[in-house]
Amino acid sequence: LAFTGRCLAQQLQSATVKAVHDGDSYKLSFTAKPDSVVWIRLYGIDAPEVRYPGVIAFDQPFARAAADSVRQLIKGNSVLVNYKYTDMYDRPVCEVYFLSNSTVLGEPLVDTVSLAEHIVQKGWAWQRPERGNSKGNALLKNIQSYAKEQKLGLWALPGRAIKPETFRNKFRAPKK
Repeated sequence: LAFTGRCLAQQLQSATVKAVHDGDSYKLSFTAKPDSVVWIRLYGIDAPEVRYPGVIAFDQPFARAAADSVRQLIKGNSVLVNYKYTDMYDRPVCEVYFLSNSTVLGEPLVDTVSLAEHIVQKGWAWQRPERGNSKGNALLKNIQSYAKEQKLGLWALPGRAIKPETFRNKFRAPKK
């Protein structure tokens, strides 16, 4: 059994995915503190918005499909998490890696896969530029270009692919 992946040199924490709100927001229970749960946002992407009472009045096109695809992939599974920073909503923003099993030359192989790269490649989210991450931004931008060219996921919606930031600004529920 071989184990590969570029994320091994980083400070990673093991966690279990307890819930998936949308394509880039997850509730995790960390192995080091199994009794507590934390909502995080995925570093490097921006996924279509799912309705959130009092904040987002209705689903953005492709939001449920993206969330369901991510939920099917990681909910209930163990992931590896690398904290990057805390956002303006006081959520940890993290890189997340999942394990993928395959066979190479007849030998079982476990690989770590960047969840952000996987989601953008499937067309489930936009690449979100992160400060101080020019190499990662360029990689995700190239992956997004491929998904667009192939009309994958939200890119199959002609004229309906609206960036989540634009959607939030335009359709945010009024404050009471």
